[in-house]
Amino acid sequence: MTDSQKHRALVRAALCLAVAAIAQSLRLLLPLPPIASMLLIGTVVNLCLCFGVWGSGLLYAGIICLLLPVFAFLQGHLPVLPMVAVVFLGNLVFCLVVQQKKRWKHYVFAPLLKAVTLWSCTGIVCNLFHLPEKAKQLLQISMGIPQWTTALLGVIVASLLWKRLQNARAVQKNTEG
Repeated sequence: MTDSQKHRALVRAALCLAVAAIAQSLRLLLPLPPIASMLLIGTVVNLCLCFGVWGSGLLYAGIICLLLPVFAFLQGHLPVLPMVAVVFLGNLVFCLVVQQKKRWKHYVFAPLLKAVTLWSCTGIVCNLFHLPEKAKQLLQISMGIPQWTTALLGVIVASLLWKRLQNARAVQKNTEG
């Protein structure tokens, strides 16, 4: 990879991180109902993760995966610090699957594995830190089907937009696979 390609990848990753971080901040600015807020923000964040992988590579996408839950914790959206690691792991699993060449895996396995990772690791963290049962149930519910839904919507929208970017020659045709 040339220096120019490295710089381009870094700028793309920075843009993905910025858009995702701004999307996460929308909770603080827009008075949307919780379900609408979750669907909108989650979809945009997962779209940015896809673009991060496809446009910049797994290393930069991994950095985005780490920074987004840190920002969410600092904004008060994650209740306990260990959830940063849980969300990082869920995002990273999503990115690992999305980098695969077989596109059908993006739609089937990426959302499913992300939701399963988030749900199960949330249960482990709640048990390790002896969170009340009610809090554990609420956290696990929020890390299950809603995460699967937003991951699926994110990968669908990202695939459609990525295809349009390829057709417009804004990104290379062979970057996604």
